[in-house]
Amino acid sequence: MNPNAKAALKRVAASLLGMGQTRLELAGVELAQARQNTVRTVLWSVLTALAVAFASLFVCVLVVALAWDTHRFIAIAGCAAFYVVLAVYFYVQLKDTLAAQPPLFEATIAELGRDKNALLEGLSGDNTQGQQ
Repeated sequence: MNPNAKAALKRVAASLLGMGQTRLELAGVELAQARQNTVRTVLWSVLTALAVAFASLFVCVLVVALAWDTHRFIAIAGCAAFYVVLAVYFYVQLKDTLAAQPPLFEATIAELGRDKNALLEGLSGDNTQGQQ
């Protein structure tokens, strides 16, 4: 093998390894960001759910206590219906939120695609130059 070709091959391999390392670092950063966002979202979601649960529970207890002598069953049914409607609303919101999230490693995949296209363009450019 020609020494110039061997040196060029080493440079190409070093460049590919460097690009791979950069892309892996980018993937690591994206993963860390996703983990932080997930932990933060779960924590605030749990705290909000607990606060809303206690507040709505005590409101329902108050409504049932006020209607106990006259319309206790209507008050209980109304509170149950409220929770069913709330659960359906939360389910729809959760489904929409999950559908709107970008794919994990979106930037990394885009960079790898650009790298692949640049490499293919470079290779096709080398073939046309070699044929002239």
